[in-house]
Order: sequence, then structure tokens, then C-alpha cells
Amino acid sequence: MLVIHSRAAIVHWSLAFLITLGAAAPAVAQPKTQQQRTQEVTSQRGGAERAGTVLDENDQLIASIWGLSAEEMLRAKVLLQGPRKSFSVENLSPVEALGIHARSDAERRKYAEMFARTFHADVERSLAWNAAFTEAMARMYPNEPVMDFSGQAKVAAPIGAADMLNVPRSLVVDTLPGTGTPKASKAR
Repeated sequence: MLVIHSRAAIVHWSLAFLITLGAAAPAVAQPKTQQQRTQEVTSQRGGAERAGTVLDENDQLIASIWGLSAEEMLRAKVLLQGPRKSFSVENLSPVEALGIHARSDAERRKYAEMFARTFHADVERSLAWNAAFTEAMARMYPNEPVMDFSGQAKVAAPIGAADMLNVPRSLVVDTLPGTGTPKASKAR
């Protein structure tokens, strides 16, 4: 048991206790100023923001696929984490983000052309795939119609609209456009 004999000893042990308490629990010992709290929050955000400004392997792969430089991909990554994240669909491409947030007309045109080339190439691939699929279906299942309309009820629609939707004319009751009323048959 510790016995304190003088007032000086009490002050000494009290200070030692406060210093120990302060080192163990600084938040309890000293309230933080507004400036200290702001610096802490800024520091925490800075770490999170720096994590978003580094390209990982996946980002580098995406940049390569879209034909973007590391700097462009980094800018797109930052843009896609900002307000653009709230305004756009989840699968917005980095090229679209850069085009939307272009810093000049020339930059906007560059990204528009980049996206148009990529989109055009994708459409060509999709059409080639569809042609191969259609050919395979016809070869593998030559006697099966793609769509069997037998037993379907007739529909009242203008012939032009039915033709656009590939509805067989045998199932169409021709109507006046916009009315739904059958056309009068012409006497021949």
C-alpha cells in the first residue's frame, strides 16, 4: 500500500496519474478542437480518395479494352465515383463518363468517336453471331418454324404495323390507323 506523506507527493502522484490517463485515453483527457476534428476527417477521406486514385489490375484491363491511357482511366474512375455514380446506370463505360465530362469540344468528339467505333464493332459481332445462330437453327431444325402461329387469334391492326412486327397477314384484321375499326372491304 502506498502512503503519501506530503502535499508535494500528492501533486506528483496526481500529475503522474493524469499523464498516464492522458496517454491511455487521449479522447477522454483532452477534448478535440474543431480544427483537429476537421484535420482527422480530411486525413481519413484522403486515404479513401487515394485508394480510388490507383489503378488495380482490373482497371488496367478495362483501360486496355477501351483503348484508354492510364491517366484517362484514372480520371474516368474518379468521375464514376463522384456525382456521375448517382446520375448514371451502373455499367456506364469509362469512355462515356469521359465524354460526358469532356473538358472541350475536341475531347468530347474524341470520346464520341472512340465509343462509336467500339459500338459499331460490337454491333457487327452481334449481327455475325445472330447470322450464325439463324443458320444453325435452320440447319439443325429445318422442319420447325421459329414461331408457330397456328391457333392464334386474329388481331385488329393496320397491315403496315403488323408487317413491321412480322405478324402473318392471315392473322390480321386490317384496321384504320389509330382507330381500331376494321376497314371496309372494297368491292371488286
